[in-house]
Amino acid sequence: MFAAVVCPRCRKGFAVDLEHRTSSCPHCGRQVRTRRMKTHFTSNSASLTALAVAELNTKGRELKGFHGKPVADRRPPVFKQPSLEDLAKELVEFDLSDLERALEGRMDAEEALRRLISSAFVYECSPGRYRIA
Repeated sequence: MFAAVVCPRCRKGFAVDLEHRTSSCPHCGRQVRTRRMKTHFTSNSASLTALAVAELNTKGRELKGFHGKPVADRRPPVFKQPSLEDLAKELVEFDLSDLERALEGRMDAEEALRRLISSAFVYECSPGRYRIA
C-alpha cells in the first residue's frame, strides 16, 4: 500500500510505501516513520499515488476533490513526430509561414521545424525554404 504524505521539515509531498517502517524525504533527506505520518491519499497503485503527490505539491496540503483521477489537460494536442512528417509530406516544399498555417496553432511552427530538421526528415533547400528529404 502506498501513501501520499508531507515532510514535516520541508513541507513537500512525497510517496511512501506503508509496508516499510521508515522512509526518507526525497527533497531534504529527513528520515520519517511512515506509520506516524498523516496520509493524504492511499492506494495500491504507485502511479495513482504519484498523481496524488503531484496534486498535493501543486495545490497545497489538502487533496480536496482528488479521487485518483488525473485532471484533464486543457492544452491543445501536440503533434507527434509521425504527424509532423505526414504534414511535411503534404506540403512537400514550404517556408515557416506555410508550416504555421498548416499547424493551425496546435504547435509552435519553429519547434515543429526544429524537430523535422533534427530528425533529418526535411532540409533547407534555399534560404528560408524547406523540402522533405
